[in-house]
Amino acid sequence: MKYLYSLFILLSIAAVFLAPLDKHELNEISFTFAMGVDYAEDGYELSLQLINPAAIAGKTPVPISPYVVYKATGKTIDTALERISVNLSRFVHLKQVEVIILSEKLAREGKTKDVAEYVMHSAQVPIDANMVIIKDVDASELLKVYSPIEGFSAFEISNILDKLGRDIPRTATEIKVDEIKEGKDIALPFISLAGDLKSGQTKGNLETTSPAHVAYGGLALFKEDQLATFLDYRDAAYLSMLQGVESGFSVVADCPKGENAVFTFRVLGNKAREGKVEIYEDKYIYHFDLKLKGDISQFECEVNLDNPEEIKLLEKQLKKTIQKNVDHLLTIAQEHELDPLGLGLIMREESPEHWKKVKSDWPSELKNADIQLSTKITVQNIGKYKAGDG
Repeated sequence: MKYLYSLFILLSIAAVFLAPLDKHELNEISFTFAMGVDYAEDGYELSLQLINPAAIAGKTPVPISPYVVYKATGKTIDTALERISVNLSRFVHLKQVEVIILSEKLAREGKTKDVAEYVMHSAQVPIDANMVIIKDVDASELLKVYSPIEGFSAFEISNILDKLGRDIPRTATEIKVDEIKEGKDIALPFISLAGDLKSGQTKGNLETTSPAHVAYGGLALFKEDQLATFLDYRDAAYLSMLQGVESGFSVVADCPKGENAVFTFRVLGNKAREGKVEIYEDKYIYHFDLKLKGDISQFECEVNLDNPEEIKLLEKQLKKTIQKNVDHLLTIAQEHELDPLGLGLIMREESPEHWKKVKSDWPSELKNADIQLSTKITVQNIGKYKAGDG
C-alpha cells in the first residue's frame, strides 16, 4: 500500500509539472491506468480502472479498494466516456493510461482497428498505450480483479507485455503500420484469466496462495478486420523466433539416442534473418536463417556432455525440433488462410512481379508455401550435468 501511496504522489507531481495546460486542481482529477473496451449492440461499452485516492492518501490507509471501476455504454468511445464522467465528482485524466484491453467479442466483430484509430486521433489517450485482447472474459470484469503482485491489473498486464519485447505489434501506431502492409496480417498479444473470476474480484484474492491472476496466452490472429483464431504461447514463441525476438522462450526436444526422455534448451540470444523466397511454378520456398545461443537446462539424456561430438547430437536434435514446430505454425496459418508471418510481404519485396499475380488470392496462396530453416545453435552452458544425469 505504501507503493500505491508513493505512486499517487508521483502522479500528482506529474499532473502539475508535465501538464501545465490542465487547469483542474489535483483534488478534482481522477487518474486511470487501464481502459477496457467491450462490444455493445449500439456501440461500445467502456470501462475505466480509476485510482481511489481515499484508500491510499493517508499514512494509515482506509480499508477499501485502491481502485474503482466505472463503465458506461455509448455509440462512440467518447460518448461512453462522457457518460462515465457525469457519474464522477472528478475530471477523468486519461494521459496515464498504460493498457487498453479489448474483449474477444469486440475483436471478433471487427472493431479492433476502430479502437486503434480512436487512440491515434485522441488528444486524451497516449498513443503508445498497449493494446491487448482478453479471451473469454469481458474487459470490464477483468479490471475488477485484484492483482496479487502488482496491486493494479493494469501494471500486471503492462509488465507481461514488456517481457515480450517490441517485435510484437501492440500499440495503435504499430497496428496501423501492419494494416497498411500488403502481405501481412495483424497479430496482437492476448491474455486470459487463470483462476476463478468471482474469487478474483474479492479482496480474498490478495490473501490466498492460489490467486486468480492475468496470464499471457499467446497471439490473437486477425483476418482483415476480424479476430480469426488464437495462437497459444508455445506456437507464438516460434513466430517470435522467426521475427528475431532475442530471448524468453525454451525449446524442448527429444533425446537424440532414442531414449524416452527430453532435454530443454533455454534461448538467451537470437538473430533471425529473412532469406529469399524461391518460386517454382506454384510452389514457394521461404528461407529463414536463425542463429540461436543458450543454455541446456533440464536434461535427461544418455549423452556425454564432456564430448563435443555428442553435444552436436543435441544441436542436431534441436534443429529438427525447431523445424517441426515452425512447420506446425505454418500449417495453422494455412488452415485459417492467415499470414501473421508476413510471407506475402517477403514475396512482395523479393519478387514484386510475381506478387502482383497472386496478391488478390493471398493468403489463400499460402497452401503452396514451405519454410526451410538454416539454424546455427551455440550451447553456451551445460551446467553440472553428466551423462545420464537429470
